[in-house]
Amino acid sequence: MNTQAKPLTDTEFGHFQRFIFEAAGITLGTAKKALVSGRLAKRVHARQLASYADYFALLQRGDDPLEVQTAIDLLTTNETYFFREPRHFELLREAALAHRGPAPFRVWSAASSSGEEAYSIA
Repeated sequence: MNTQAKPLTDTEFGHFQRFIFEAAGITLGTAKKALVSGRLAKRVHARQLASYADYFALLQRGDDPLEVQTAIDLLTTNETYFFREPRHFELLREAALAHRGPAPFRVWSAASSSGEEAYSIA
């Protein structure tokens, strides 16, 4: 067994993109390849696997639901708090100030686990 997995290939990254989309509805763009590699590398090592493909195969077998949940947790952002992304609120402020006209100014907060982001918008 290698102590370090081989680099994440584009094909392997594609497998994990589909995995997290099917599991959580999250689309990971190609810019997230390093994030996926970094977050899953410790699991590949902990499971004493030689590659990300081996780890994906382990997840696909479905005989270890805790490992599947671990992978999902690693590939998602599991935190929420008020004003979490300051730059987003700066952009929102600019858009709200630029809004003119009788139509309401509508804002959508997606995937807020406990609501802090939505309350921050209000």
